[in-house]
Amino acid sequence: MNGAMSIATADLSQIFARKIAEKQLQLPTMPGTAAEVMNLCQQEDTDAAKLSSVIHNDQTIASNVLRVANSAAYVGQVPCTSLQQAVSRLGLQLITEIAMAISVRGRMFGNPACAELLSELWNHSVLCGFFTKEIARMRRRNVETAFMCGLLHDIGKAVLLDSIDRLVGKRALRIGVPELLGAVEDQHLAAGKMLAVEWQLPDQIGEAIEFHHDWQKATSFQEMAMSVCLADRIANHVVPSQFYDQTSLDELQIHPVLAGLNMYSDQLDELLGLSERALLVTEGMR
Repeated sequence: MNGAMSIATADLSQIFARKIAEKQLQLPTMPGTAAEVMNLCQQEDTDAAKLSSVIHNDQTIASNVLRVANSAAYVGQVPCTSLQQAVSRLGLQLITEIAMAISVRGRMFGNPACAELLSELWNHSVLCGFFTKEIARMRRRNVETAFMCGLLHDIGKAVLLDSIDRLVGKRALRIGVPELLGAVEDQHLAAGKMLAVEWQLPDQIGEAIEFHHDWQKATSFQEMAMSVCLADRIANHVVPSQFYDQTSLDELQIHPVLAGLNMYSDQLDELLGLSERALLVTEGMR
């Protein structure tokens, strides 16, 4: 995506903005299995058999759920040989998260034109999901949607990167990476909000997508927006990427969301101490 006459960030950002405003951004449909899994996880009478049955209907997702369940992050002394065994061992919530993550990745992280960037973005998203969940757990909050809030916080970037060649045609070949990332950063919140509406995601996830950079504007779930913001920064401290400047430890220690979440330096240290575990989870989700 390099060339002597690359498209400027401002020009590309305007193209993205126009496509979004005119509702011409081609959004992927939510995978059917993901929709069913999300619906099941919100029902009180869901059990391992029901969840296993839904996942079984999509063999690609089923095989990948088993693969992740048997990865270094989750495997016990005896490998899981069936979905129901995996659900029973890991729990409904964790299997739901794994199934949702696999479904999302398969739907919008596959454009070979941006393979390296999408791979980096996926790793960051899983890390953010992990740390958002751990922040919720640490603060004794409901963890059921925390992972998904973190996982999907930057989904607008995936939408734009995954459709770049469809959005700008042959000009995509002349886009430099810095220009592309600048334009994606400009418009990812709007693209993410658009996807949240299209997929009818729970309001808590929608606000995390829209307000993780500007949590003060979150109206109903400000605490979750702050948690995702902090997790985002921790993830970028643990594994830097092309998308951001690395967050230093000093920057983390004085980040305003720590005070907003009533968290202290020892709790931040505890979260950072989970980095090795977070990396194992990320490796397992690839």
